[in-house]
Amino acid sequence: MLSPDYFTNKEDRLLELYRQLENFILKDITRRLLSAGEMTATADRLIWKLKQMGESQAAIEQKLRKLTGLTQKELRSLLQDAVLTSWEDDRATLGQLGIELSNPLKNAAVIRVMDAEYKKSLGELTNLTRTTMKQSQIDLINMFDEADLRVAAGVQSYSAAVCDILDRYAGRGIYVDYPTGARITLEAAVRLNVVTSMNQTAAQVTNQYIVEGGIEYVLVSAHLGARVAQKGQPPIADHSSWQGKAYKITGSEPGYPNMLESTGYRIDPKTGQGTVTNPLSLHGYNCRHSHKPWDKRLRNPYVDDNGNLKIDNEENRKRYELQQKQRAMERSLRAWKRKLIVKEQEIAGVAETDVKEILQRDCDRMAYQLTQKNKAYNDFCKQNDLQPQYDRMKVADFGREQTKRSNAGAKRYKKEHE
Repeated sequence: MLSPDYFTNKEDRLLELYRQLENFILKDITRRLLSAGEMTATADRLIWKLKQMGESQAAIEQKLRKLTGLTQKELRSLLQDAVLTSWEDDRATLGQLGIELSNPLKNAAVIRVMDAEYKKSLGELTNLTRTTMKQSQIDLINMFDEADLRVAAGVQSYSAAVCDILDRYAGRGIYVDYPTGARITLEAAVRLNVVTSMNQTAAQVTNQYIVEGGIEYVLVSAHLGARVAQKGQPPIADHSSWQGKAYKITGSEPGYPNMLESTGYRIDPKTGQGTVTNPLSLHGYNCRHSHKPWDKRLRNPYVDDNGNLKIDNEENRKRYELQQKQRAMERSLRAWKRKLIVKEQEIAGVAETDVKEILQRDCDRMAYQLTQKNKAYNDFCKQNDLQPQYDRMKVADFGREQTKRSNAGAKRYKKEHE
């Protein structure tokens, strides 16, 4: 079993690689739009756009090849660490029952499971990069068209139109569209993939030991701030209702309800194959709950002497809602940093001095607003006893130098408006 805290920041290295990709795309698109200059004749413009599409795609593909090579190594390391950590916990539990576990890296069945999960996870990450590349090309051509339309209508100059469009794009970020119709940011998609893959890989290995040991029961972990079902979602999406309890893998009995019916996760008692029957259930998307082999002779650490869950449902709901607000503030801070990065690209890319001055004032204002957002975030965490997650606010290329320039701009803005 993996503890819920185990997943915290485990995806940071992979996320940093994809943040680099996202910022590369943002900068690349900014440069291409601004280097286009003024509108040309319709036919020439169309040819030029198509050339830009080809050049941009080639540049992003080159970046992706480098990223994919790095992520393979990182992903395998993450999954292996998750397996070994979970195995240590399972070994301690089964050791109390007199069952010894073999090392997962020396167990042929476990290695097959790990390899299958690794290939599945790597395939999903590869699909993310392909989808991102395709979408960025669509975004680029759409922004060209929008800029042309604004200029042709006499609404704005080309530079002004492009800067407005880029500001909006930077705030939104790079999106990934799923066949289901869902749309989430690239960063969120990577985090979802990594956390889910780690959890499911460790779970599949645990299942192999459950079958080898002839185990009939499992215990599901519990943590404060567990997911609460939203309006329209099935009851199984309410993780707070089934966390911290022991379940029977096949059938049920008093005090031990059926695992599949209660949590939405099925374990084949013959093969050990685990199946997530609903993406909102146990081991589904972004789920931090785990399960471990269990026996009625063992004491459940998640319940009190009366058998009641130690985590109060109302307290859990409040913590979950506060954490959702915290995540929203972190997304806003990342978006603001992306805007500042693009704004600096705009300043460097335009030739008109008067436009540069306007853009610099905008940049200073945004830098000041970033300091206010940071303060609001820290105050919110302190007031609600939440741990600030500064790693979740990182944006590639927004490092020490960018922060220094941003702080200087914020000071200029504050001084001018005091």
